[in-house]
Amino acid sequence: ESYCRSAWNAVDGFLVLLSLVDILVSLASTSEKNIMGMLKVLCLLRTMRPLRVIKQAPKLKLALFKGKFFYCLGQDTINITNKSECLSANYRWVQKVYNFDNLPQALMSLFVMYSKDGWVNIMYDGLDAVGVEQQPITNYNEWMLIFFITFMIISFFLLDMFIGVMVETFHQCRQAQA
Repeated sequence: ESYCRSAWNAVDGFLVLLSLVDILVSLASTSEKNIMGMLKVLCLLRTMRPLRVIKQAPKLKLALFKGKFFYCLGQDTINITNKSECLSANYRWVQKVYNFDNLPQALMSLFVMYSKDGWVNIMYDGLDAVGVEQQPITNYNEWMLIFFITFMIISFFLLDMFIGVMVETFHQCRQAQA
């Protein structure tokens, strides 16, 4: 009973049940393609399981750049080093459009990087990030290049594999129809 009180445990249990139903339906009948397709889509919910790990390990909640993608917006910000100086000069402390302050925003930023559209701007923001409530400094942490370049290389190979699987599946379907 205490297992069911946790929402994450309920999601896990639901996914296990879905997997069992999926197996039973696939064994019982091959003609029920609509049910199979729906079950396969529901089984994609398994991708939410890593979120449970993040919830249970509080240190994982701290994103790589959380709170670091802010900057001072004003006429003369050369001598501004942090948020309090920015606000005392009557300037605005502004957040970058793509940031890592919460999970949806981090996923959006990673998606933009994965799509190769605007990833350079996010990379430069990461290189310039100094700290929470600190004014960015150009190329402050060049070691962040390792993170960004590694992410881009991995995303390139994943996209390449995905396209390869799609083309191969399309090719097999065309052969099956002929």
